[in-house]
Amino acid sequence: MIQAENLSFQYSGSMEPAARNLNFKVEAGEIFGFLGPSGAGKSTTQKILIGLLKGYSGKVSIMGRNLGQWNPDLYNHIGVGFELPNHYLKLTALENLKFFGGFYQGKISYGEWLEQVGLLPDAGKKVEDFSKGMKVRL
Repeated sequence: MIQAENLSFQYSGSMEPAARNLNFKVEAGEIFGFLGPSGAGKSTTQKILIGLLKGYSGKVSIMGRNLGQWNPDLYNHIGVGFELPNHYLKLTALENLKFFGGFYQGKISYGEWLEQVGLLPDAGKKVEDFSKGMKVRL
């Protein structure tokens, strides 16, 4: 599903690489997370995987296709959860899902998604009233 081989990246002006020779593989259906101290390259690696950072070395493939060969339809196949969720706090959980779901193609079952993460009973609740854990699940 996702594979990185000798993935490295160095920001211009930096003396050290932000990510150095990373190797990992994420199989279909797996949930994969990056753990490490500040400055270990976790966010940098995520930004490479979703196409926000270019100029990396090594090989990255998603669904068997080189990352550089993907166009914006990549975003219909991947999802990334950064440390701090970014929702519209004045909207409900369902309203947030409908808004962000509008960026993707295909039919979306919002109720099923909310049920999968244990938030269906909170679908009509404003996100500002959610705990941090609920925001992450959303």
